[in-house]
Amino acid sequence: MTRKAEIKDVKQLAELFDQYRIFYHKDSDIPAAEKFLTERLQNKDSEIFVAENDGKLVGFVQLYPLFSS
Repeated sequence: MTRKAEIKDVKQLAELFDQYRIFYHKDSDIPAAEKFLTERLQNKDSEIFVAENDGKLVGFVQLYPLFSS
């Protein structure tokens, strides 16, 4: 199932986001990931969708809306 991420998802989402960063050779920092994702959701400056399987988040996509012609 896919759906829009909510604040309640941040803890699980931060773990996925951290793995994404590690893949790109960045240091692991789950507290910073939680802060970053919480700010994005609260400020509504990005859209985050999650893939969920049996109550566990298994994937995500983060979109940054921009104006375009």
